Amino acid sequence: MSLITIFLILLVAVFATVAFFTEPSQDYRRTRERLSGLDRYVALAGGEEGITRQVTFSSIPSLDRFLRHSKFAPKLQLMLEQAKLSWTVGRFVFFSACMFVVGAIAGNWLIPVGFVGWIPAVAAAFLPFIWVLYKRGARFQRFDSQLPDAIDLIARALRAGHALPSALVTVAEEMSDPLGPEFRRVADELNYGLPFREALHNLLLRIPLPDLQFLVSAMLVQKETGGNLAELLDKTAAVLRSRVHLRQKVRVFTAQGRMTGAILMALPFVCFVILNIVRPGYADPLFQNEIGRKLIYGTLISMTVGFFVIRRIVRVKY
Repeated sequence: MSLITIFLILLVAVFATVAFFTEPSQDYRRTRERLSGLDRYVALAGGEEGITRQVTFSSIPSLDRFLRHSKFAPKLQLMLEQAKLSWTVGRFVFFSACMFVVGAIAGNWLIPVGFVGWIPAVAAAFLPFIWVLYKRGARFQRFDSQLPDAIDLIARALRAGHALPSALVTVAEEMSDPLGPEFRRVADELNYGLPFREALHNLLLRIPLPDLQFLVSAMLVQKETGGNLAELLDKTAAVLRSRVHLRQKVRVFTAQGRMTGAILMALPFVCFVILNIVRPGYADPLFQNEIGRKLIYGTLISMTVGFFVIRRIVRVKY
């Protein structure tokens, strides 16, 4: 390796180590969340006071100002909150840049020919985004599985004589993350004077799930038309519980197709890495020849099309 390559590797390793060990602890983050929930009053330019939420996209002032003028930063910040990650948008960009540099070094070292050597860099740059999507999906799945039990708890609290905000507080105290903190936030917004419809719409914005949409629609219709809310919640919980069971059956029936797609997508890359480790230079003729590079481009396009076809097959709408 050249001196520049070694310097870039050491630079990325040092920055990654500093970012890892300067990560605040869980107790510190929990304390900051509680304090940020209390410290909402800020002075406005006209001397009046309002309730606002200050979001910091980066600890670097210049980068924070740049991200505030971009369109993707608020959406990315919402995804980080949905995934329950303590990252800021600036830290996410830093992680992506580090992974891009590592992928570029590895790609140009293993595939030192043309544009193909930069493909690992682009793929590695998307790894933090894939991790955010994974954490977000896992959190949404836990929320979906907890929702029927939470609805039953709200219905029992209403039958016991509690008001709806008090029932939401009961759910927040009894249920674990992610459902408990989200319902705690809804109860706090109602206590702060936010209208019932807006509080539920904010919950849907944070947790955009179809099952939660059913619950919110049922509660809003009942508030407009009247009726027995506890009985309505019992029926809604039964419907959502049957949807959860159906979703689990669908995942079982499509497990073989999803596993097949994952193996077919990963097998060429794994074999390529293993062959180059066992016999360095084994794939050099493929990259040094013009026909070989065209075959690589065609293979990557075919694999991308195949990935979306397999995903379309195993995705069942219900």
